[in-house]
Amino acid sequence: MSAAFLVSRPSVARAILAPAPWPRPLRVLRTGTGRVEEIPVEAYVAAVLPGEIGGHAPAAALEAQAVAARSYALARRTRHADLCDAVHCQVFRGLPAATEETRAASRATEGLVLVQNGRIIAAPFHAVCGGKTARPRDVWDDEENPDLMPVEDDACRDAPGYSWSFSIPRRELPHLAAALGFPVARFLEIFGRDDSGRVSMLRLAAPGGASRVVRGFDFRKAASEIWGWASVRSTAFEIAESRAEYLLSGRGTGHGAGMCQAGAIARARRGESRDDILGLYYKGAHVERSLP
Repeated sequence: MSAAFLVSRPSVARAILAPAPWPRPLRVLRTGTGRVEEIPVEAYVAAVLPGEIGGHAPAAALEAQAVAARSYALARRTRHADLCDAVHCQVFRGLPAATEETRAASRATEGLVLVQNGRIIAAPFHAVCGGKTARPRDVWDDEENPDLMPVEDDACRDAPGYSWSFSIPRRELPHLAAALGFPVARFLEIFGRDDSGRVSMLRLAAPGGASRVVRGFDFRKAASEIWGWASVRSTAFEIAESRAEYLLSGRGTGHGAGMCQAGAIARARRGESRDDILGLYYKGAHVERSLP
């Protein structure tokens, strides 16, 4: 275990800042019913792992996901009640979703969280990075996002979603452009990239010279709402233009920040530990025990 990932002494760990005393139960808004359930933190962690990384992933990957999920839940406890059960918080399908393996991962990591500058971070994770992770601040504008370094990652190379393509027929571009507030657009081009090579800005142009620049994140979100999540799987793509279409050729699935879940699973299968995995994907943060 590297020095950066040693668990702190309890006297130090008590100083970590969290939105409220813990371990009180998490209040989880069930979006289907509108009811709020109170769930013990560790039971919640065990139950969200199947919906996020799978209930039967290798132990080291499950433990890394448990630390990330616990950190995210505790850092984001003011979104709804605390959290909701949907994707933009964490997928919670109820306590029966937990498996023997996910309960073991929660027990093995009980109380462990990712910390930066004395605060528990909302540790991001995603399905497949496509070869390199993204810096969170390049994905979201939220100033509370952790400052994590992008890292090269070859472990997800064989995962579904590592490479993909999607065609936007020219006749459908105005539909997408309307969702981005510029319905007169008839042309599309990449306008900027971030440090990881992902598309940070695109330009929509109209006949006569009018144009609008939109964020890559917003472009992907609008495309997903129109054509589904498997259309523009990430913002790591190239565009080839023809008379009939804009063909996007990309890598990875998801926003790309933080832990690559496919990479974590592959690394666990080849013998890397939980701390190896966390140390790679969360460069700039470290693990501490939040309460004794």
